[in-house]
Amino acid sequence: MTSPSRGSGDAAAAQRLVDAVTRRAALHEAIGVVRAWSGDRDDVAAWFCDRRSDAEREAEVARVNAVVDAAAERRADPDWDD
Repeated sequence: MTSPSRGSGDAAAAQRLVDAVTRRAALHEAIGVVRAWSGDRDDVAAWFCDRRSDAEREAEVARVNAVVDAAAERRADPDWDD
C-alpha cells in the first residue's frame, strides 16, 4: 500500500495547526500565570478571551509570558529554553 502524495497545501495546513496549538498553549500558560498572581480563578480566562481582539489578546499573552521568562532563574526553571 502506498501513501498518497502530499502537496504544499498539506504542509501549509500542518503549519497552521502547529501555529494554532502554539498560540493556544501560550494563552493557557499566561492564564495560569495571571491566576497564580491574582488568585482570581473565575474571571481570568474571560479577561483574556472575551474582552479583547485577537491582536490584543496575543500581545497581552506575549507580555505576560515575557515577564515570566525575564524573572525565571535559568537553572531552577525546567521550562527555560537553553
